[in-house]
Amino acid sequence: MTCTEFHDRYTEFRDGLITAPREQRRFQRHLARCSACGGHDAALCRGVLALQGAETIEPSAGFRRRLDARLRAERLQLAEPPLRARAGIAAALFVAAALALVAVESLGPSRRATVAALPPVPFPKPVARAGVPFVTFQDPRASVVTGNPNPYGTALVQPASARPEPATVGR
Repeated sequence: MTCTEFHDRYTEFRDGLITAPREQRRFQRHLARCSACGGHDAALCRGVLALQGAETIEPSAGFRRRLDARLRAERLQLAEPPLRARAGIAAALFVAAALALVAVESLGPSRRATVAALPPVPFPKPVARAGVPFVTFQDPRASVVTGNPNPYGTALVQPASARPEPATVGR
């Protein structure tokens, strides 16, 4: 048994809810072997015995009245402003924000950025026998062996009308 398991189930053991003899032996063995858990058990047993031997404490006659008065005073100090006051604060903040936006907009001329037009792009000429292009990719690992200047591999794209050539290593 680990100390974590002991602490997780200790209250069940202490209250007598663990009735299986095997489980009780596991707890007793752990208590005998682990000084930290044994100290925890001893401290808790002393505390329980001290509480059982203590006298019953009775509050004074005016305790409840004083407690209620103190709680009432604390509630008044922590009370939120009334709903009407919160609505007024929100409206004032809204008006202040609107006036600030109007002032910022009216201070300077509007600066609109102009964007340059894109350059013209030539449209590709139509192909008489258009089809799926033949695309091959070189294995990027092949460049280590053959000394390809492009270390990430190259792509060979041929139009569909051309005859595909078989791919060779390093090409």
